[in-house]
This record gives sequence, structure tokens and C-alpha cells, in this order.
Amino acid sequence: MGRLKGDYAGALERELGFDRQLAARAREDLAEYLDEMADAGLDPAEAERRFGDVRDIARSYASAALPKRLRQTLGVAGWLALATFLFMRWRSMQLGLESFAHPTLLSVIDGAGFLIGAAALIVAWRRGRSQAASDMRAPLVFAAAAIGVSTTASLLRALPALGGPDGALILATGLIQFALLLVLIGRLRLIDRYRRLA
Repeated sequence: MGRLKGDYAGALERELGFDRQLAARAREDLAEYLDEMADAGLDPAEAERRFGDVRDIARSYASAALPKRLRQTLGVAGWLALATFLFMRWRSMQLGLESFAHPTLLSVIDGAGFLIGAAALIVAWRRGRSQAASDMRAPLVFAAAAIGVSTTASLLRALPALGGPDGALILATGLIQFALLLVLIGRLRLIDRYRRLA
């Protein structure tokens, strides 16, 4: 990889800079190609020209990586849904809040948001299995929004108990859920960068 240098490599890394892992893989591939071409006696500038236009190369890397990134994002969303369900049930049991016996506006929003988010995740999963993977993005965004609403409603229901003996655990579960939600939002923003380039 000693022969990798110049504006071409830098431009390729800038195009793929939103994903360091992908940029590093492209850089390694370019370095390997340039080494092979130099060993064959080809001028580096000509080798870069033959490798292709930087934007076209970046586009092909992004297109190839997008399905895997979408599946990873679906995995993060699945963990968020599982955490939301478990923590929602735990908070309800600890606080004696039985949504079905005495429904409130917040309990309805909590339950409905979770169910809508889970349904959107199922749609994303089915799209990923049966169609182009890029069709997964819209239901993933919808799931993130619905689960975010559910998490907020669940925590608002638990607010009166924050000063009690379970307050620290309630706060910890909420922080875990919001951390997972932020990770999911970050993954979705990364997917948008892939889609713009691809």
C-alpha cells in the first residue's frame, strides 16, 4: 500500500467520509489496485484514470454497502422495540399501572405507539426480504418515530414514581431506551447519506 497517495485517494475518502469503515475498504482496494498497476509498469495517473471516476467508484461502494447497513439498522430498531416492550411492561407492573383495566390517554399512546412501531418493523423486515433493500428506510423511520412516542408516553406515565424506590431504575430504563433511539436515528441519518450517494 505504499504507492497510495495524491488527490485521487483523498477525493475517494472524502466522498465516502460519512462511513470510515467503507472509506478504509475503498482506500485498501485502491492501494492494492495501484500497487498491481505500478508493478505492471503503468503510470499512477493512468492507473487512477482506469480505476474510474471518483464519484462513480464511491457510488458503487455505497450501493453495495447499503443493503447491509439497512439490515444493521433494522437490528438496532429490533433491539429498541424489545427494550421498549420489556421496560414498558416492567414499569407498568412495578407501578401497578394496568393499561387495559384503567386506560389513560398516556397508556393508550404508549401501547398504540409501540404496536405501530412494531408493525412498521415487520413491514421493514418483509421489504428487506422480498424487495430492494432501500425500501426498508420509510418503515424504519416510521418505527423510530412511533417507538419514540411510546417511550415518551411510558416515561411520562412513570414520572410520579421517580421519587420513589424504583425511581432510579425507571430513569435508567428510560435512558437506555432513548440511547437506543439516538443510535437508531444516527443509523437512519447514515442511511440517508448512502442513499444520496447511491
